[in-house]
Amino acid sequence: MKHLSLLFVIFAALLSCSRPRTSNPEVFTLEGKTDTLLFRQAPFEWKVTPRYDYSKMLVTKLFLCQAEYNGDFLGKCKMRDNGEKTVYLTINQAYDLIRGMDQISLGIPKVVYLVGWQYNGHDSKYPAFFEGNESVKRPEDEDALQSIRWLMDAAKEYNTTVSLHINMFDAFDDSPLFEKYKDADVLARKKDGSLMNSEWGYKVCYPAEWEKGLAQERIDSLCSLLPIAEAGTIHIDAFHQTAPVPFINEDDEYEVGLVSPISEWHGYTAEQDMEARANIVKYFDSKGIDVTTEGAWNMTIGDITEGYFPMYYHFNSEEMCLSLTASQANGVNCGIRAFGNNVNGEQTFKNAESAEAGFEEFKKGFCEKNLICQYLNTFGRKALIKDEKDNNIGVFEDGVRTKYEEEEERMSVAKDGIILVSGGDVFLPAVWLGNENIVAFSENGFTSKTWTLPSGVSLPRNAKAWTISRNGRTEFTDFKIRGRQVTLTLAPGQMVLIAKN
Repeated sequence: MKHLSLLFVIFAALLSCSRPRTSNPEVFTLEGKTDTLLFRQAPFEWKVTPRYDYSKMLVTKLFLCQAEYNGDFLGKCKMRDNGEKTVYLTINQAYDLIRGMDQISLGIPKVVYLVGWQYNGHDSKYPAFFEGNESVKRPEDEDALQSIRWLMDAAKEYNTTVSLHINMFDAFDDSPLFEKYKDADVLARKKDGSLMNSEWGYKVCYPAEWEKGLAQERIDSLCSLLPIAEAGTIHIDAFHQTAPVPFINEDDEYEVGLVSPISEWHGYTAEQDMEARANIVKYFDSKGIDVTTEGAWNMTIGDITEGYFPMYYHFNSEEMCLSLTASQANGVNCGIRAFGNNVNGEQTFKNAESAEAGFEEFKKGFCEKNLICQYLNTFGRKALIKDEKDNNIGVFEDGVRTKYEEEEERMSVAKDGIILVSGGDVFLPAVWLGNENIVAFSENGFTSKTWTLPSGVSLPRNAKAWTISRNGRTEFTDFKIRGRQVTLTLAPGQMVLIAKN
């Protein structure tokens, strides 16, 4: 009898090790006065046919080159290039970054938009975009466009679609198209008929350009130069519904006002401005190309539920987060951090002291942002809870909750009360690899820390593990699996994949 009792105790202990703890699913709380905003699905209809689900991808830009300028209007605004340029990445260097990002991101599908690929670099020579930037070309290629074509093809090996960052709104007076656009009367004008100086050059009047076929003409020309239709996506920068026009106010301070309709002299309405922008997006769509754009503010078309853009790079719309699913509206830099955020590869590598430092920062950002966001995007949103200090709690289906602390800039994640992310430590599946894997990462390192697998995720007893870096995988053995418990030790900045053999 004593032997049976002992066996029962051992059996119960084994069950407790293999079963996830069922602590309070509302593990995160806020102090003081709070406000709870419930998710309400809005009526939604795509006006285009997205080629990608951007909520299941890593989307970023890479900054190749900046065209410099002097600040010709009000001392700050760009009207033309000054002939100088700053090169941040060549095409060969961009290729190396794409290859390294693929290793770190464990082969997640990626879209990379090239910034500053044309003429002298970023914001150079618009409305034209018909020549490559010779400063970034590969030595063995005839011209920069050949180098870009090579990169668009070579990146496919690393689960990456490469496309372009362009602008359909700005017009600089040193552009090869400027006189043609001026003579065709498709540049925005003030009430007195003079050209409208804006924060960045002059502005294209969307309806006038569309009605005269010039928008279609430059889109056609771009697609004939580079395989944009094969890529199936393009990013339109600064696709504003209003014109940002700077002025000096009564306190002698620089200020920017928003002008709508965009060209008062032409007599088009704000609704016609919006219709022309919709026509541009639908024209790209007719060629099999998604249009993503810069921001969810002042760049939507009509109501936010009228699906023209499958992704906004700067996604800070609380209304969208609480009325649309992640697959209906999402972005790279999410202002509602409790719903997840993504690493900004453009700024990460542009600001890094070296490529190696950039990769380490990218790895940290990928684990602390993208890995979390990909996980959260698999669960329906239920509510957002806010306090007076801008701390947020995200409430999701299936017992998933998050907490974003504004002052510390820290994200925590739990499922069924089991902590999965906290204090720079991450223990989550790479959902694009299936449900038999876990990625562990620690910003500061930890020793013999035990985690519990979240429900829906399993690891076989013979699972293997690897340390992940830009150079690939190396075997990792400092881990133990006991039922649903995983104990491991990580050095600061170490990323480990544990997966089915």
